[in-house]
Amino acid sequence: FTFVDELDVTELMQLRRTLNEQHGSDDLKITLMPLFIKALSLALKQFPVINSSANADFTELTYLASHNIGMAVDGKTGLLVPNVKDVQQRSIVEIAQEIGRLTGAARSGIISPADLKGGTLTVSNIGAIGGISAAPIINKPEVAIVALGKIQGLPRFDSNGQLVERQIMTVSWSGDHRVIDGATMARFNNHWKAYLETPDTMMANMI
Repeated sequence: FTFVDELDVTELMQLRRTLNEQHGSDDLKITLMPLFIKALSLALKQFPVINSSANADFTELTYLASHNIGMAVDGKTGLLVPNVKDVQQRSIVEIAQEIGRLTGAARSGIISPADLKGGTLTVSNIGAIGGISAAPIINKPEVAIVALGKIQGLPRFDSNGQLVERQIMTVSWSGDHRVIDGATMARFNNHWKAYLETPDTMMANMI
């Protein structure tokens, strides 16, 4: 099944700018992706079923301790999905460094098989190319995948009822209904969304 929601990433984009000012360099550009990935890992601690995998005949479900979060990369040889291993143990800067290494390798077409194995959850950033939403296909044996749409400046009402411009991104989840029901997916997404829309809470939970 597919579940669609929207994220207000206005504050998250400001955090990204701050992190780049403090930690960025010619060799390290911090995008939104490491923030999305770290927030996923924090949310997975509360919803471990999203980080599980089923065996081939679907008689066993394994809950996985490592958060190996994959990214779909449009490389020279086609679509590749390298994954950042043990996200739960890495800082945002460490995740950004690993994303840079994996993305560069995937785009060059020369990547270690180990970087492509062992993924537990996948992020597809279709919005980097174009498009608001998608219905992503689960990367088996994983049980869920999320597609990120492009960021748009859209009018929204603030707490005073005034129209303001906010940076909005549509996210589309696909889940294996044999493992995850819609309510669980919605609650997990709400948890992830809260970290991203109020980044201070994400930073506080990383301490």
